[in-house]
Amino acid sequence: MARLGIAGPASWPVARWGRLQPANGRPPGLPGATSALPNVCAKCGIALLLASWLFAATLPSDPAAVLVVSESGVEAYAEALDGIGSAFAAPGLRVVDLQAATGARDLARALESKETRAVIAVGSRALDDVRARHAAVPVVAAMVLHGAQAPKADGHVDLDVPLAAQLGAMRALWPGSTRAGIIRNPALSRYSADALEARARKEGFLPVIVDCDKPANLLKALAALKGKVDFVICCPDPDLYNSVTIKPLVLASLESRLPLVGFSPAFVRAGAAAGIYPDYRDSGRQAAEMAERLLRGEDCGPDTGPRRIQVAVNQRVARLLGVDFRTGALPVEVFR
Repeated sequence: MARLGIAGPASWPVARWGRLQPANGRPPGLPGATSALPNVCAKCGIALLLASWLFAATLPSDPAAVLVVSESGVEAYAEALDGIGSAFAAPGLRVVDLQAATGARDLARALESKETRAVIAVGSRALDDVRARHAAVPVVAAMVLHGAQAPKADGHVDLDVPLAAQLGAMRALWPGSTRAGIIRNPALSRYSADALEARARKEGFLPVIVDCDKPANLLKALAALKGKVDFVICCPDPDLYNSVTIKPLVLASLESRLPLVGFSPAFVRAGAAAGIYPDYRDSGRQAAEMAERLLRGEDCGPDTGPRRIQVAVNQRVARLLGVDFRTGALPVEVFR
């Protein structure tokens, strides 16, 4: 597993991801490395040797060519960084922390460096800062929403969990509860209300979609769903859901007996009955794989959402609402 180190070029102080490697700098099994193949089966040894060559060929020849820009202090970003680091077999991946006192200066120097051939921006602030400096190299965005106002990047690994995946998880958690409420911000939503309704009906649910364009209308939007739905999906939206709005929303959901389905572990801890969100570590790895393809001169592929999701339930809130989630139906993290 990759770990964040503090070794780096003297020209600009950025962190580097480090991994154990032989003293000669070559992965075990490659020409020049001092590793012996098992004598028990020479054919197996040759197969392993060829496999190591093929695997090495899929990785960038110089991981230092990839610059990662992120912010410390955000748990989800830390998981994504771990995933990015795990995708590279060799050391030298550079990370600029925008929260550091020298973060802005470090970013400017790193983007000007001839060593930098691709950038992975983790989070919306990182993407905004990289784009504001008009990076001359390809940029892959990770841990960002891909709505109508999303900044442009050469590749995106979105935070948006497809509605079909959300509804599939809810079907497993709470069978028979098919009336799905969805709170949608028309200014940020990637899909129209009609598109969301069609998708939900295709999955066998009866959707009720309420548009909410500002935080002041959030409680009103929830009240409009009372008695009409079994649960309410809260789409990722930093404008609607924040430290000011979450608490009154959770209290209103308990009073109305409307289980909320949040989009992050923090939302579930704060009082959502359930949460469905990306596997942040795997999302980081997806972004790294996109960057690898760009470094090899290939197309990084279409923008994509998370290929793995995580599900959590707040057991205490579920009990207060009288909801009996089937946590054995799929891998679920239970917050008590």
